[in-house]
Amino acid sequence: MTSSPRISLIVSLYNAEKYLRPCLDSVKNQTFKDFECLCVNDGSKDNTADIVKEYAAQDARFKLITQENGGCSAARNTGLKNAVAPYIALLDQDDMLHPQAFETLIYLIEKYQTDVASFSFVEVPDNFVLQNPPHYDVSTFKARVSNTPFQDFFTRKKGGQVEVWTRLYNKEAIKGIEFPVGVQPAEDTIFTLKVLDRIKNIVTVEDNLLYYRDSSTSVMNMGKTKRYVESHLLAGQILYDYFVKGGRLQGQDLENMRFFITRLFYKTCISQALRRIPDAALRQEVLALSRQKFAEFEQKQMFLPSKLKFKHRLAYRLFMNRYDTLARFFA
Repeated sequence: MTSSPRISLIVSLYNAEKYLRPCLDSVKNQTFKDFECLCVNDGSKDNTADIVKEYAAQDARFKLITQENGGCSAARNTGLKNAVAPYIALLDQDDMLHPQAFETLIYLIEKYQTDVASFSFVEVPDNFVLQNPPHYDVSTFKARVSNTPFQDFFTRKKGGQVEVWTRLYNKEAIKGIEFPVGVQPAEDTIFTLKVLDRIKNIVTVEDNLLYYRDSSTSVMNMGKTKRYVESHLLAGQILYDYFVKGGRLQGQDLENMRFFITRLFYKTCISQALRRIPDAALRQEVLALSRQKFAEFEQKQMFLPSKLKFKHRLAYRLFMNRYDTLARFFA
């Protein structure tokens, strides 16, 4: 490996010991060897740091950075500040990379001279063991280059892929963009949209180069909690302030963003909150919070009911008038 690696991989870690070895093994076994792996220990209380030290003692590419607990966004931001390579990648502590992930990404981003290279992923069960992965000829991948990455995100009505760990980023192209501290989940959405607005182009392949573990301990599988709703409320506000109030967008781009924010609020704070919070007391607390915020958001025109389908507009009005059972039927 050269003194200056080509890729800086950032892995944010919090109480990660259960899945950390398979995760780091998938990094260690990359066919592309010229990387550093920045393991940011975000105040773990288990053996996370000791496991990373084992890998670092055997392989100088692995580096341990320890900080007080500040959340995933803070840990990733620490990684961004310490990264020395011209390209940045991210990985979650319970996921695994295909052995040719880096090989493919560096090939794509350098061949097509893009700001970002992107791939797909496959969901695997909690007990998944990475064995005998397929071998690829990376030169045969069907790559798609876009010179309108922000616009392309909205070609799908629900929006494109927001997972930040499915991409390799030119560090210079995303300079200054950080993850929003205190927003989890939904931090990926904010980071991704800011990146897509900033970059000039992106190359994409649909091949699966990451194994996403459907872990019972993951944030997305811990149920729709008050924290989950509060995070998405804050995420919508951040997107509105940055893109709409900040005057960054015009025309169809602005319309797409207004719809995206409205749908983000509706889906998280009404549809999911009504359906996916089994505890009655918690559900009522979350719904009361949502009603309070929606009254404020609609007045400020951050939330635009007119952009919703008719049945969803109806569900919203029923919800605001506390007819929750009926609202749930239409939501």
